[in-house]
Amino acid sequence: MDIQIGLKVKQLRIARGMTQAKLADASGLTRGYISMLELRKSTMPSYEALSKIARALGVDIKEFKTDPEIVRLESPEEVLRKYQLMAPVSIPVYDHFYVHAGDAALAPIEYIYRARESFAPQNIEAYKVRGNCMEPVISEGDILLIDRDRTPQKGNILLCVVDGEVIVGKLIEQNGVLYLKNGHGTHSLSDCQASAVVVEVNKKLIF
Repeated sequence: MDIQIGLKVKQLRIARGMTQAKLADASGLTRGYISMLELRKSTMPSYEALSKIARALGVDIKEFKTDPEIVRLESPEEVLRKYQLMAPVSIPVYDHFYVHAGDAALAPIEYIYRARESFAPQNIEAYKVRGNCMEPVISEGDILLIDRDRTPQKGNILLCVVDGEVIVGKLIEQNGVLYLKNGHGTHSLSDCQASAVVVEVNKKLIF
């Protein structure tokens, strides 16, 4: 335990004219616990215990925060949030790009996993590439992670549906008009019935 916490509790208690017994009663903790804490013989107190002591002393719990490298006080909500962020996001991979998100009637063909802080699961979808219209950057069998909510910008790689055909291309600008360009030609962005920005390409390993 950081010895400064026990010392701080003792200093605040004495400054308020409180005995250990009175602080124990006010905080709902035992006198023995308060004594061990002040003598620095206790383990690192929990957030809940320090919250009770802080309320009894009439101070903010931040009074007990010292060197952040020594002690990091976290509320139960902060701890829960931290562990939630540690859990990866599972992203389903489909073998076809549909005009509307959620149109896929078939089950995913596989799943990939990413850090929760990096991807919002409600925005990210994944699709396996068919064809070779963007070789060697994107090849058949690669997996594209796409974001339907992101506004396309010049230079982005897009996954689009044009006349019922799924194509992948780079967004370029010519004379103020945006086009999708790949190894098979160009298409006006306005011709796309659906589009999504590619945010990550997972290359298929070839042995």
